[in-house]
Amino acid sequence: MNTKLITSLALAGIVAAGTAFAAVGSDENREANALQGAKVSLAQAIASAEQQTGGRAFAAGVDIKGGQTRIVVETNGPKGVQTVAIDAQSGQVVASHPGGETD
Repeated sequence: MNTKLITSLALAGIVAAGTAFAAVGSDENREANALQGAKVSLAQAIASAEQQTGGRAFAAGVDIKGGQTRIVVETNGPKGVQTVAIDAQSGQVVASHPGGETD
C-alpha cells in the first residue's frame, strides 16, 4: 500500500514539475517572439542604456508589461547598478531606476 502511495506522489510531482516547466517555456517563447517583432535590436537597447547611465551593460532581457514589449538592461557604472527599460518599438526609455531589476 505504501508503494502505491509513494508511486502516486512521485507521479504527481513529475506532472506538476512538467507543467511548471512548460509555463516557463511558454513565457520565454512569448518574449522571444516579441523581440523578433521589435523595431529596436537588443544591441541598440544596450547602447541606449549605456549612454543613459554612463555604465556598462551586464545583463539584458525582454519583459512584456501591460502588453508592451520592453528591453530591460542592467548597467554598472559611476552611479552603481542602474536598470533601464526601453520600449522595443520606439526605442524610448520608459523606465529607469537605481539598483537591479525589481519589477
